[in-house]
Amino acid sequence: MNVDSLLVKVKEIIRIYKLLRLPGGKIVSLPSGKGGVGKTVISLHLSAALSQQGYATAVVDMNFALPNLHSYAGELPNKTVTHYLTGLCKLEELEKVNVKIGNSILHVYPSRSIVDLVRKPQIEKIPELLAYLKDKYDYIILDLAPGVSKYSVYPVKLSDCVFVVTADERASYIDATKISKIFEVSGIKISGYIINKYKKRRDSELENVIYRIPINSGVKKFPEIWNRKYLKSKLVKQFTELAEMVIQIC
Repeated sequence: MNVDSLLVKVKEIIRIYKLLRLPGGKIVSLPSGKGGVGKTVISLHLSAALSQQGYATAVVDMNFALPNLHSYAGELPNKTVTHYLTGLCKLEELEKVNVKIGNSILHVYPSRSIVDLVRKPQIEKIPELLAYLKDKYDYIILDLAPGVSKYSVYPVKLSDCVFVVTADERASYIDATKISKIFEVSGIKISGYIINKYKKRRDSELENVIYRIPINSGVKKFPEIWNRKYLKSKLVKQFTELAEMVIQIC
């Protein structure tokens, strides 16, 4: 790499750093080592709990191959996050879905699959997306694709807090440990672990577990569980406690 190219790269790194250090909301990433651990429903319920506590909150689908937030939000807009990252719309054209959470409104930013759009997301557009959202919200929750790719690691690297999600099973613990080591090598600090589908009465193999969510079939009832009728339910209480932990750490 010649000197000119190096200077251009350094300037871009500095620009991105300054962009994301601007005052504004906290970016919280929820990666996982494997799929099927319940990361999407945790992203939604955590966001709902933050919204219910009075924080302006957005949850963003950063899984560009197999996005799933829209299936819970009940709507897939015409201008999604993927449309912006593939150059098909401008930031100010992004459409969100308003989801009623008790007495508040949660903003969901879905993505359309890159399989449908037949285009690749431009990773260099992610910092502008996050800076745009930081100016509008107190908390921005990123629902990432499982595993390791540039599209999952890069948003994590730009986040204020990172909570690795795992299920209460040995294979998930192993994957969570592996992805954490990869993040560590990349200079990313893990803020803690969230164990979903917890059923064993013993400590996990992970250190710094911030919350254990017991196995519960009702967890997929989003957003119904946040209607006034259910606001005193056990699930709402659990995710409210998780939100309080996230607030303390972030």
